Amino acid sequence: MTEHDELRNDLVVDGAFGGGYLIRGGANTAPALVDGWPSHRLGQLTYHLHPRTLLHTAGGDGGPGRVVILGTPVDVPGGMADGQAICERTLAAWASGGRDAAVRYLAYLGGRWIAVLDLQNPSKNAGWTDETPPKIVGSGQIMVVPDAQATQAVFWSSAAGVAFGSQPALVAATVGAGPDEAAEQMWRTLRAARAKGVVFLPGTMTTHEDVLPLVPNHLLGIHLDGPVASVRHERFWPFEDRVERTDTARVTSEFIDYFREHTALLCTLGRPVVSLTGGKDSRTTLAAALPHLREDSFTFTYYNPRDGLVGEGAPLDVFTANALATSIGVQHRVLHWRQPAKGSVFEEIYDRTYPVRRGSTGAAHAMWADLPHDIIHLQSIGAELGTTFYTQRTDAPITPGRLLEIVTNRTGLDPALAEAAFGDYLDYAQFAPEHIGGYNYHDVFYWEQRMGKWGYQKYQDGDFAHRMLMPFNDRGLIELMQSLPYPLREQKVLLEAVLATVPALDPERLRGHVADEPLRPADVDESPITWRDVVAARPHLRPRVRRAAARLRRRAGGMP
Repeated sequence: MTEHDELRNDLVVDGAFGGGYLIRGGANTAPALVDGWPSHRLGQLTYHLHPRTLLHTAGGDGGPGRVVILGTPVDVPGGMADGQAICERTLAAWASGGRDAAVRYLAYLGGRWIAVLDLQNPSKNAGWTDETPPKIVGSGQIMVVPDAQATQAVFWSSAAGVAFGSQPALVAATVGAGPDEAAEQMWRTLRAARAKGVVFLPGTMTTHEDVLPLVPNHLLGIHLDGPVASVRHERFWPFEDRVERTDTARVTSEFIDYFREHTALLCTLGRPVVSLTGGKDSRTTLAAALPHLREDSFTFTYYNPRDGLVGEGAPLDVFTANALATSIGVQHRVLHWRQPAKGSVFEEIYDRTYPVRRGSTGAAHAMWADLPHDIIHLQSIGAELGTTFYTQRTDAPITPGRLLEIVTNRTGLDPALAEAAFGDYLDYAQFAPEHIGGYNYHDVFYWEQRMGKWGYQKYQDGDFAHRMLMPFNDRGLIELMQSLPYPLREQKVLLEAVLATVPALDPERLRGHVADEPLRPADVDESPITWRDVVAARPHLRPRVRRAAARLRRRAGGMP
């Protein structure tokens, strides 16, 4: 192998399945896809970790078993982003309160991670008694718990032993599964039914046969008996029924504190940068992150030139984001959305990760090619869980047909298509009113289906190059947002409250200003910044703009 070939191989290994993992047990072998990855034998399982994946573990001999956490968990109530300490706290909860206590502690962690609880000492029930036995009985008991939105995705199969991993291709290669032709036909059918908008594989479908998704708000219970495994997919949330809250001021105060603390903890994990548009979701993230940005932090927006030919939305996102960032003294970059060249390193990275169906590669390629690879990328996906997304809501019962209507935004589709899409999903996800605790099923469906089946690909887009983290990926935040009455959620009152703490992030302040009108009051010891200054400052910020930004950060940090 030449030096050039070695360099190319290193780049492909670093990019493909970025930040991912494969975990095996029983009768299977590691596929070539994980060649070059570190591996660890912990308890009954072998962990193959992408070179950029973080591993934390606690326990083993004595106690209830072993806890393994992959990724970057943060404990917002505890004010902690130390993955090892969080792992040890999980073990302590398990030892003192049993599985339920450990799962509940994990459930309210922020950050981005998966956890594995491996019961290595069956004689120590870890809090279970004969009156409250574990749901899967026997030694070799393993539980897999995802983060709030399953942003560190889990796909699994028990076709040969047990394997679970961050992408279907990793699991399929381990158990010898091939592409699922029925799933491919389903995707084409749904795309024909919905020519525009997001399409994803519905229900339990993945790109490969015998490979299933771990749905957000569920865990896997695995019984490993030598070479053979049995697996149950089990709902653990909600812990309590939803209670609507009308004390809006109290909810708002709690949300601002919680969101700021979660974002602050994420910013301690590396150099933070913020993907920014003119929308409220990303501006809210920027408002919370602003006091914690570093000198070398920045915002960015990617832009597809073709979008500029069909409407003003994409250009306005770029211009608004650029003006907002500049007005607060933060560098802004525009990424050129583009396809990778044939035969390029990134094409190989993408094809290795998605061997069956390629999605839109433009944004993923732009981030891999144009952004530093040592950043923490704050992405605002998930805010809509607490505001609204599916707005066409009815009181119709939960059926495969109703779920198909939601994802296609069409009625009158073939009942056989609905059954193929969601016929087994209602049982698999225990998706029924009596299991979702008074939460609106449109909200829960969006959370568990769209975020679980479409969202993970958006996160992988960033993970090819760096670590993507979501400030809205926290169960406590989501429950707070969903506790408000629907009209208040629809008005995004909580996001508005965060944005009100940083008035400079209001795009209305930038629209219609004449060239020399101040963008904020002249209450400092030098002339105020004007729109002319903003234009002149791009793409490199003037020192006076930076000084003004420093003052703004100090003020934001001191706000209640």
